[in-house]
Amino acid sequence: MTIGVAAFGDHAGAAVYDAVLGAELLGRGAIGGFAVLAVLDAAGVVQYRVTQRGGVTALDMPAAWRDARVAAIISSGPDRPEPLTQFLAGADGVGLVTGHRLPNLPGHDGVALNRATLGRLSHSGSAGARQTPQQAVDAVLQAHAESDAGLVAIDIHGRLGMANSARVRRRDDLGEFQRVTPAASLGLLHNSIYARGDLAAQLGELAWSRLQSSAAGPSFITLRLPVPLTQAAKDCVHVDARGAIVAIETANPALTALDRIGTVVYLATEVRRDGILLGKAATELYVRIHAGTAWPVDNPAQNILLIHSDSSPA
Repeated sequence: MTIGVAAFGDHAGAAVYDAVLGAELLGRGAIGGFAVLAVLDAAGVVQYRVTQRGGVTALDMPAAWRDARVAAIISSGPDRPEPLTQFLAGADGVGLVTGHRLPNLPGHDGVALNRATLGRLSHSGSAGARQTPQQAVDAVLQAHAESDAGLVAIDIHGRLGMANSARVRRRDDLGEFQRVTPAASLGLLHNSIYARGDLAAQLGELAWSRLQSSAAGPSFITLRLPVPLTQAAKDCVHVDARGAIVAIETANPALTALDRIGTVVYLATEVRRDGILLGKAATELYVRIHAGTAWPVDNPAQNILLIHSDSSPA
């Protein structure tokens, strides 16, 4: 598994979902295949959504889950062993444990590492008290130093714990983001996803902006319907108030005449709504071009563009 994210706070569901969507758009590697999303609902009950293919956009995620206060996700390439929920452990009224690499590996006692971590959150330890997520993660991974796993645990109170095993720490393709305040917590681990710049930092700031309900953070716009692709003096994408692309202008003299799939929105292209600059494209839009029109493609994620506002981290 290549990415695991856990969050606590307002819009934790949106934070973890958008972090993985960002990874699919910004990164290349084993991503955009299977995904497992879990939340603790208002009653503290664990709820799951899973998919074997298509990444996060293939999850049938209820809109209300974006506002869940405890959420976690794990994702990688397609077609992983069933049941997919084995990769993300959860317990009602307790918390969630995600991770990367193989957090579902059985430990010395036959219990999966993520399940063992969850058990330490819900049962008394040797000191007679439940362990914090960080204590639980550390105890499990110290006892399994050569297991191929990293763990991210979040409990119902928002306490976060995360670490990689000694074996995983020897890899040179790792990313990590962690931030905790009294009101919110976020932890992210990834491997084998390649991108320009510090991917973990970009995804972390994207997810954190959701927890903070920040309008200044990175955002997504979507090509929902065919739109005009017209020649202009400079590249520009025009969107409506819902974030739907309504027109695309290009300074590339050859682009509008193409009849194939191609890049219709270039990196750093301006994005405007009613003439007002919202930001610039942080990813590219690679869709069908036909008869001077940009057409959505079958893969929903491929129709989505990440933009950075002038005030959001690059």
